[in-house]
Amino acid sequence: MSTLDELRKQRVEKLEKLKELGVDPYPAVSHRKETNAEALDMLGKEVTVAGRLRGIRGHGGSSFVDLVDQTARIQLFFSKQEIGEEKYNLLKLLDLGDFIEVKGEVFKTQAGEVTVKVKDLKLLTKSIRPLPEKWHGLADMETKLRKRYLDLIMNPEVREMFVKKAKFWQAARKYLSEKGFLEVETPVLESIPGGADARPFITHHNTLGIDLYLRISLELHLKRLMVGGYDKVFEIGRIFRNEGVDAEHLQDYTQLEFYWGYADYNKLMDLVEDFYKFLVKETTGSLKTMRQGQEIDWSGKWERFDYNELFKEKTGLDPLTVSVEDLEKKAKQLKIKLEENIGKGRLIDLIYKKTVRSGLVKPCFLINLPVEISPLAKRIPEKPELTQRILVMAGGTELGNGFSELNDPIDQRERFVEQQKLREAGDEEAQMYDQDFVEALEYGMPPTAGYGMSERVFSFLMDKPIRETVFFPTMRGNAE
Repeated sequence: MSTLDELRKQRVEKLEKLKELGVDPYPAVSHRKETNAEALDMLGKEVTVAGRLRGIRGHGGSSFVDLVDQTARIQLFFSKQEIGEEKYNLLKLLDLGDFIEVKGEVFKTQAGEVTVKVKDLKLLTKSIRPLPEKWHGLADMETKLRKRYLDLIMNPEVREMFVKKAKFWQAARKYLSEKGFLEVETPVLESIPGGADARPFITHHNTLGIDLYLRISLELHLKRLMVGGYDKVFEIGRIFRNEGVDAEHLQDYTQLEFYWGYADYNKLMDLVEDFYKFLVKETTGSLKTMRQGQEIDWSGKWERFDYNELFKEKTGLDPLTVSVEDLEKKAKQLKIKLEENIGKGRLIDLIYKKTVRSGLVKPCFLINLPVEISPLAKRIPEKPELTQRILVMAGGTELGNGFSELNDPIDQRERFVEQQKLREAGDEEAQMYDQDFVEALEYGMPPTAGYGMSERVFSFLMDKPIRETVFFPTMRGNAE
């Protein structure tokens, strides 16, 4: 078997031969008129199609070729009699992976396959590196993710998955826009990262001579817009969190957040349930999806579970009254690895993720979360230790987070102070004190419901780890 270097050398030799024959192997212009999918429906008509060669089968004076573009595969029929000996002989200098353009009439073979009878041939791009199937294949996930372009060439189902991802975000924009939400853009670089409990990336602005942070959330700037007079806003953008990578988390990913003036978390739940059903149907074509062997039915009315009741049921501890010491004991029993100097809220959250989350398979809402883990949510008036916060759950996974937004500037300042104390004690994920945001709230923000979800929802619908649903995930050694 030829080595990769030998195969590449053979292709370069063909490239030089083409140049000697006066053939431009990399012309700038293509005259394609139809996609392959369009040509498949044009029996008896002349078409001009283009794409990548994926199969060549020669039979003396005739050959069949498989041509693939983004839309479909179509068969081409070449005969020396039809295109002449000179152009027919060009086929000998072509390889799998080359891009070509052909003109011809669409007909159906005796076997019933729609085919283009080629009258003219033009080389568009000469490929000098053989596709994986010609040497060692493309089997392991590591290679697929590092060389995603090869994965897309070799696996049409992967290309189709990313088409669905585009439909997912298009559906989100359509739904929110039709509900009257205004799409906006806010800064990626921030002097104070806020809106989430997460460790930020730090960069330096050379001109201004200051350190800045890549945003960890869209929240605080969008709320400033609510202060400024907008009633409904949303943003879809990249956020960055300097944290671990696993099946559900990436360090940079796409987030959607929307804010709805004059609404609370009860109205929000009705909207979010309808929103998710729309996204699921538009993306997958069904309201039933699979997740790790379990069917997820999105169609029914979603149940609403009290966070604290489920926590007590699964752990025997009341999150509202339990001590930090008892939480630490429970965490050790559950073999949860703890960082130093984390507060009560983080302990509650870690234990919840270990005990409660996996049991929530049907789409549902978790409501009334403790204030310790909800620093930006409005309290429940009759139960001030709880907040008007919701989590969307399905398949044992968190798929979104929302609440009646805290718009009391005094309460917000106090919670920022508590978060700052946690940071000073060593909790790098506690939120920073943002005085400008507090000042904005002092001018007044209307009652507002806010919601956030990430592309984790799409990976959930595809039943894949999140990095498999990203074109080019960051991987160790990418810079080498």
